[in-house]
Order: sequence, then structure tokens, then C-alpha cells
Amino acid sequence: MPRRRLLAVRLAASAGILGFAALAFASGMDRLSSSSPGVARLVPDSVRAQAYRTEARLALAMLEPEKALTAARAAVAADPVIPDSTALLGTALLLSQRFDAAEQAFRVAARFGWREPMTQRYWFQAAIQAGDFESAADRADAMLRAQPRMPDAERLLTPLASSREGRAALLKRMARRPQWLASYVRPAANLSEEGFDQRSGILIALAQGGTRLGCAETRSFVDSALQRGAREQAEQVWAAHCPTAQPIFGLADAGFEELAGSSPSPFGWTIRRSGDLSVRMPEDAKGGHFLRLRSTASVSRLVLQQAVSLSPGRYSLSGRGTTGRFAASLGCDRSPEVPSGVRGDLASGGQELRIDACGRLTLGIWLRPGPGEAELDDLRLERID
Repeated sequence: MPRRRLLAVRLAASAGILGFAALAFASGMDRLSSSSPGVARLVPDSVRAQAYRTEARLALAMLEPEKALTAARAAVAADPVIPDSTALLGTALLLSQRFDAAEQAFRVAARFGWREPMTQRYWFQAAIQAGDFESAADRADAMLRAQPRMPDAERLLTPLASSREGRAALLKRMARRPQWLASYVRPAANLSEEGFDQRSGILIALAQGGTRLGCAETRSFVDSALQRGAREQAEQVWAAHCPTAQPIFGLADAGFEELAGSSPSPFGWTIRRSGDLSVRMPEDAKGGHFLRLRSTASVSRLVLQQAVSLSPGRYSLSGRGTTGRFAASLGCDRSPEVPSGVRGDLASGGQELRIDACGRLTLGIWLRPGPGEAELDDLRLERID
């Protein structure tokens, strides 16, 4: 391997390992014997291996390489058969940019098995840099099986999902339905938009490869996509994994029947409840349902919202209900804003909406102040031009 590439491998491994070391240290602060240097100093030398490891982790978190090296070497001397000690030594050597010695330390740590996270992280980074995606996928799978909700799972999986070979290796492991797959389809709220889009593509490819997770298993991902306004990704993942999925065009649940049911579809309306808003969905004469709202607020309230996927243009949103009480607005990559400059009446002839190009579009319906209850039913969204 060329010297520059070798240096890049080592630096990448350093960054990955140190990042994991910091996370590991933070997650272990609840263990007094593993997080309190003051307590560690009171432990007798003969049983200080854990105390030395604590000191090494703290020094790594503080980016103090010499202190980390001293403590890690002491931990290895006190307890050489524990892989944590050797892995901490390898990490401290990486921080000191002693790359050859670090590699030797991690080779020793690897002989103790696949359970030590820092060791797995080192060889994962090395495999990624070497283009050995099969080995990298094995390492990632091992780490996620041990810790399905790993705090930096996105950073771990992104290098695999970013190349054709890496995606193929990752999908092969996912097809075995590992335990961590359940966490994968429940993305954290702080997952980046890029990471979310990448994860959508992986799930679609998983279904195309013959592994369909089912409606219940993918509901959380679809809900998360809709909360983000990513209607297109939600539809694609739902159609790929849910055998009963039906194509949805334009507006979903225009008559509020699913909203009134016990098992509403993930697509459709979300009620924005508040203390000054009353929402009912009584039956009509034909056995259907309609929306009946009452607001005691002195300002307009956002009462319903739905992620939509619409091409740019002018549209008309109309419905049957109480005139003068409802208005609609759109939000691109954010919640719908209070309607202003409204053209037309949603419940009387229709309100005009102008839609610009947007990947994450949300439609909101607002209830204006007024006496008594306001009713709404049978919405229709039509393109004007």
C-alpha cells in the first residue's frame, strides 16, 4: 500500500477510534468504579487493571496521549488477557501517531474475539480504506449486534452505504434480519437528511432484493419520513415492504374516514391538538364521517397537516364545510406557516395554492377564530395549471 494511502488509513482509523472512545467513555459515566479517577486511585495495585483502563479512557477523552499511554500500558501489564486493555493501548498509540505500534496492539486485541468495540472499529476503518467491503460489513454487523442502538451508527454505516460494493455487502447482512435491523428502521429524530435519504434507498433496495419486512415493521420508518415531510420516500418504502400498500395520489384521506378509524394509515392527516381546540368526527347520514371543530383561540390555529408530494404549479383545494373558517398553507422543509394573502375560500369554491419545487412539502389546514363549531368534509385537491 502506498505510504500516503497507508497514512490516510491510519488517520481515518484514529478519528474513528477516538470518536468511539469518547462516546464509550461518556456512556460509562454511571459506573462509579469505571468513571471516577479519585476512586480508582484508592484501589490496590494488584487489582488496579480496571482503574488503569478508566484512567486511559479519561485521558483519551481529554486528548492527552502520554497519560493515556502510561495508563494503558499499566492496564496491559496488570491484566494482559483482557482485550479492553490492549485496545486502549492501541487507541493511545493512534492518538500518539505511532501507527505501526498501534496496528500491532490491535492485532493482539483481535485475537481475543469480536466483542471489543474499539478493536472492531479499527479494523472496520482499515477495511473501508482498503476497499475490503465484505470485511468491513462483517465488522459493522458484529458491532451492531453487540450494541443495536450504537450512538454513532449512522457514521458507521455511511461509508458502507456510499459505494456500490459497500451497499451490496451491507444488504447481504441485512437480508439475514439481524437484531439491529429493528433499530435501523426506527431512525432517530436527529438523523441527518442525507443519512435519512440514504437509509430510504437501502430499505428500498432490501425489498427489491427479496427481503420485505412487512407493514408493521416499516411503519415507524414511514411515520418518521412523514414527520419530516418526506412523502415520496415514505411512499416508496411503504410500497416496497408492505404487501397491502395501495398507491396514493395527491391528497390522502380526503373524507377523514381513516382519521376517524381505529387503525389509520400512516399517510393522511395528523391532528395538531391544543388546549383551546375541540375536535370531533361524528357520523353523517350515510355512515361516513366529517370533521367538527371548535376553537376558543383569538388567532388561527393549525389543526391538520399532511405530508404531500406534488409537482410545482397552481392547485385548488376545496371542500364542503363552514365558509370563512378554514384556510390552507404549505411548508417546504418546515411546518406550514400562518396563511396570508389567501385567494379564495377553501369551503366555498376552493382556495388557490401555489406550489414551488420542494422535496419535503407539508400541507396544513388552519381554523380561523369564530363562534360555534366549524365543519369540514370531502376535500379535493386539483391542479389548475
